[in-house]
Amino acid sequence: MLFDSPRASFEKPSPYRRLRVFGIGVVLACTVACLPGTGPGAQTPKAPQAARLVLGSIETNPRGTLLRAVDPDTLADVPGLDPLELPACSSSLKVQPAGGLAVAVIGAFEDAQRCPDAPGATLRVLDLNTWTWKPDIPLPATASADDPLRLDATNPAPIAWSADGRSVYALTTTPSEQRRLWLVDLGGASQPMSVAIDFVPARLDIAPNGSAVFVLGGQAAGNSRQGAVVAGSAFVAIYDPRTLVERVRVPLSGLSLGLQDAPTGSLSPGVAVAPDGSRYFVVHADRPVLDVVDTRAPRLERLERSVSLRDGPSTLGTRSAWLGVSPDGSRLYTWRRAETPADDLGLQVVDVGTWRVQTIDAVAERMGSSSDGRWLFELDPPDFLRAGIPPPQQRGPRDRTGARLSVLDAVTRTEVAVLAGDQTFFSAGLYGADRFYVTEVTRGQRGADGTPVATTVAYDATSWHEIARRSLDMPSTLLSLSLPW
Repeated sequence: MLFDSPRASFEKPSPYRRLRVFGIGVVLACTVACLPGTGPGAQTPKAPQAARLVLGSIETNPRGTLLRAVDPDTLADVPGLDPLELPACSSSLKVQPAGGLAVAVIGAFEDAQRCPDAPGATLRVLDLNTWTWKPDIPLPATASADDPLRLDATNPAPIAWSADGRSVYALTTTPSEQRRLWLVDLGGASQPMSVAIDFVPARLDIAPNGSAVFVLGGQAAGNSRQGAVVAGSAFVAIYDPRTLVERVRVPLSGLSLGLQDAPTGSLSPGVAVAPDGSRYFVVHADRPVLDVVDTRAPRLERLERSVSLRDGPSTLGTRSAWLGVSPDGSRLYTWRRAETPADDLGLQVVDVGTWRVQTIDAVAERMGSSSDGRWLFELDPPDFLRAGIPPPQQRGPRDRTGARLSVLDAVTRTEVAVLAGDQTFFSAGLYGADRFYVTEVTRGQRGADGTPVATTVAYDATSWHEIARRSLDMPSTLLSLSLPW
């Protein structure tokens, strides 16, 4: 089992469990590399490096998240920079694309014990260069004072940066179920703006080129917009990124966002957006089907095609799927959690030019590439996510009880390092071009306060030698990393 991504939040009760770093059943989102025989490698683009490496730790007294600036080479706290605090009931900390800022939402949700006096949703911006908070930006109340804004709980990531890093988008709700999509200019050139949403949102995505805002959602069953979505009713609503005017709603091919009589999120489809914003892709969670939405003409967006990912229907049906796109947009990569061996297809690649589907690795659930294309990062899932895993006496080195993260030579496909082997909980990520970090939770060990015992290890990403190690005395993870896939 894995942590959420390095930008996941820490302190949230159910139904916000999907946003937690130590949530169960969440896997790292990624963009994977193409294997030999499927064309050129899908290299991870050179993402800007965050201005500082930030370690976030849950505090219990007082409750909240403690942020520390740490040295990338030694993992020690940076001298002269005191720890900063995010109060309880805050959202995840998300780093700006350019790397200079990070944003969180305080008052993101309600909890009578943790934060009885939490304000309405307010943006808190951290300047990573100066290690200081900028002035808070409250989201203006659109209802009564007794109806405070909170981040929307049905969405696993209800805040997102704009492509240019100047603004933040957010999905909010109120106890009376009034949902809104927000655009907040962090430069202060304009006041926060918002539009009402009359459906249940499941996912917020921004086109990498800044051309559109996508909200995957559906109509709720019954009168409550907080309840289950009608099966097969899902669509993608596409908004203008500057005015938040809804351009169009594109119905998808019977996409479901939840099991019958279950809340939104009980089915988790995979979503990816083409790097140039020309297409929006959705892979169904419960069916081996890929929907392709053509988004090249504003207000004329349409469902271009649906692609079958297997010759026959699933035996039992799956509940979650993952989808990634290569940096050049020429290939898609997908993996799904199978319930039976007959549904276990491994990692698949879809050629966007021909729509041909191939299985490229029978075991891996993710595979990413370094920015220079020299290394591949191969992630094998734990055994409970593999319906077709061999019995214990027949297992090989990749058939572990826990997850396994290894580094391969991209040319020869030979294994050069195992960064996490047989792990139940871990997170991993890149910082710049030459540092890679893995945080592992030691299985079966807990500290004096009952929290898991964890260790963060720093690697030189050119030689894969360990250069530093730090024991963590409370649930912690690095928050300003780039995912390797």
